[in-house]
Amino acid sequence: MGPAPAPRVLIVGGTGVFGSRLARMLIEDGWHVTVTSRSLFKAQEFCAEHGGHPLALERNGNLTEALANHDMVVDAAGPFQDYGVAPYRLAEAAIERGIPCLDLSDDATFTRGISTLDERAKARGVAVLSGVSSVPALSSAVVTALAADLPCLEHIEAAILPGNRAPRGLSVMQAILGQVGAPLTLWRDGRWQEAPGWSGPRSYQLAPDLTRRAALIGAPDLLLFPDHYGARTVEFRAGLELDLMQHSLAVLSWLRTRGLGPNPARFTHLFHRVAGWMEPLGTDRGGMVVKVEGGGVSRSWTLLAEAGDGPFIPAIPALITLDKLARGEVEPGARPALDLFTLDEAQAALSRLNVSFQTE
Repeated sequence: MGPAPAPRVLIVGGTGVFGSRLARMLIEDGWHVTVTSRSLFKAQEFCAEHGGHPLALERNGNLTEALANHDMVVDAAGPFQDYGVAPYRLAEAAIERGIPCLDLSDDATFTRGISTLDERAKARGVAVLSGVSSVPALSSAVVTALAADLPCLEHIEAAILPGNRAPRGLSVMQAILGQVGAPLTLWRDGRWQEAPGWSGPRSYQLAPDLTRRAALIGAPDLLLFPDHYGARTVEFRAGLELDLMQHSLAVLSWLRTRGLGPNPARFTHLFHRVAGWMEPLGTDRGGMVVKVEGGGVSRSWTLLAEAGDGPFIPAIPALITLDKLARGEVEPGARPALDLFTLDEAQAALSRLNVSFQTE
């Protein structure tokens, strides 16, 4: 009896910033990967360089045919903040075909809402998991490890801090700009409060020679962690390497909260072009910080990514989870990606990249 055939996975948005990196790692690991893009040429170009099978696919197109002959599907398209009137169309199609579905959602409402498909997913015996990315999949693994023996958990704080040379997909940039100056709901001091997006700046140290600024922004952690961990305060921030860009968004936030400026997402293409011009001014170093406090104890976990490997990090949780699905280790049902794997498992998978970790 020969070895089991390699799993067949369809990656929607497989030529994007994060989908392409997931595809590359899966192809390296011997998976059969179908890479989709709205442009068949882009998909063909990617597959000619990295391998895999190209497919032109509109997320609102014929999903039934696209899902045929695949064992799993990953949605890496985004922006998940803008999925319209049928946000779970792909997940529903996957349930109907009886195959697991993951997404890399960074939107709190979308990620929490996947649970509405739980009964249907369980009835078909498939797992449907949302937020299988840096947040909340990786961040929850870190929080669970840091808080393992704390008597209580009072404060959870996380920040993502990419280098300026990291590629910026239009969908990611649109999602960030749309939150600048918009009301952000936060769980603080045991109650829901509001703060403007891209306010509340704070500094984080990624390495002895590397400190970055970050500001409040939305993430699935903000809605999911208060109940999941019982923390009194949950905060999430993101930052840009260049002070000029960081402060410019702060100014836009200030103007929008006072009704003096429009939604910056209207100018995504312009910002994307300007960011491209400024790319050489920064570095390819970035990272992630997670902090917890409870019972008078403070702990933190820091990830530093170098040599341009930062954009691979959001794809690592999906890589881990797909491997677990292939081994039959994931329970069926539709739910946010909380505690799917341990921090040890995450760090083992991340070790294929140019990254280092520090726990204090």
